[in-house]
Amino acid sequence: MKNIQEIFVVDDDQGILDSFDALLGDDYPLAMFNDSSRALRLLYEKNPRLLFLDIKMPGMSGIEVLKWIRDKKLATKVVIVTALPQSHYEESAHQYGIYRYLKKPLDIDEVEEITREALH
Repeated sequence: MKNIQEIFVVDDDQGILDSFDALLGDDYPLAMFNDSSRALRLLYEKNPRLLFLDIKMPGMSGIEVLKWIRDKKLATKVVIVTALPQSHYEESAHQYGIYRYLKKPLDIDEVEEITREALH
């Protein structure tokens, strides 16, 4: 395992953060954030390889965070995680070059597969 934080998870739902910790925490270094402002402070500095990002959050939305990441030209692979059904969110996310779009509730196999593909 590398000594850097390879995966960031940004979601205002503590249950989702706990799920990611249970799914990936034993195998990967994780940094968990329940708001986008805390995550932004470390995204640029750490440049994680993978980011699981909720769309609807207080403060900056996931789409705004995604745009910020692309404006800073970070190489982070971004997976949008959302319960929102509206297709315009998915279209906006694809416009900013997401890696994958994952719908809640989380599918354990899908999360593990995305992580393996993105990091290996």
